[in-house]
Amino acid sequence: MKLRYKTLIWGTLALIGLSLFGGSLWLWLAGLWLGKYIVRLLFAITLAIVVYILTYLLIIGGIFWLLIS
Repeated sequence: MKLRYKTLIWGTLALIGLSLFGGSLWLWLAGLWLGKYIVRLLFAITLAIVVYILTYLLIIGGIFWLLIS
């Protein structure tokens, strides 16, 4: 990922943390840290859902293939 996109993401997370936790620097850093883990958690959940759906599609497709042939 390019540095400017990483900077944009970190800046957005920092602004979200700042707006959630007020104007304190320590709370701003805590919001930044928390935002990073929230994004990772959302990515992991999304990936798990996609794998779950693809697995069931593969099973259903295999059953249809067996029925057709």
